[in-house]
Amino acid sequence: MTFPVIGVVGGGQLARMMAPCAVALGFELRVLAEASHVSAVKAVSRAPVRDYRDLSTLRAFAEGLDVMTFDHEHVPTGHLHTLIGEGVNVQPHPDALVYAQDKLEMRAADERLGLPNPAWTAVSTVEELVAFGDRIGWPVVLKTPRGGYDGKGVRVIDDAAAAAAASDWFTGTPLLAEDKVEFSRELSALVARRPSGEAKPWPVVHTIQVRGVCDEVIAPAQDLPAEVAEAAQRAALRLAEELGVTGVMAAGLFEAPGTGEGFVVNELAMRPHNTGHWTMDGCVTSQF
Repeated sequence: MTFPVIGVVGGGQLARMMAPCAVALGFELRVLAEASHVSAVKAVSRAPVRDYRDLSTLRAFAEGLDVMTFDHEHVPTGHLHTLIGEGVNVQPHPDALVYAQDKLEMRAADERLGLPNPAWTAVSTVEELVAFGDRIGWPVVLKTPRGGYDGKGVRVIDDAAAAAAASDWFTGTPLLAEDKVEFSRELSALVARRPSGEAKPWPVVHTIQVRGVCDEVIAPAQDLPAEVAEAAQRAALRLAEELGVTGVMAAGLFEAPGTGEGFVVNELAMRPHNTGHWTMDGCVTSQF
């Protein structure tokens, strides 16, 4: 008898937490680790340490897998398209993953789908940033579209002088500038979607950040109006459907009472998420 083999690119906490659930479900889990000391290495039987940015490494790792998935969003999508062309089952598909990789793509998708979005634009120069701030009002938030997470790659720009001081961020690649949302707290709407299109949400939770990193989750979010919670779940489910997500997706939200739906979308993650760890003990079916 053979069992399905899942390969996870990335050997962090999420891959480690997948391991016992995979065993319980009868799956073999393999991990492509970025370093020998990462946490998933000791939790699985196969954990080669290689560079996930190298196509030949990904190709070798894919041998013998039934599906390849991720515990982070940083694998080059071009490599993933190549693997798919060679017959590798990659989930989620890179055409969906790009919306978690690139915040400019995510903002454009939110706008296209009519979901709650702050005012935003792509900026390539200090002058464009100043024009945006003058148009919508200061302060604004400047973000690197790719690579930023847990508070990294984010800078609050209070005025034109602060914009000039951020000139070192402009290296030829467009950045994301967006309105600094006045929010009461951060929320997370977690959903799971099958390749068939069946999708289910978990309850919307309140997330508490410390220095840009999620430190505590209150599930479900307390004193959240039912209509806001339902709208947040609908938004996450619609994103998952329209973007073609498979597996788990977390939509990070800012609660903004008195505005539109009562929240705006902040960011997306297309994998298990630290705001969903509570599901391991708090739900019949956890995110893993």
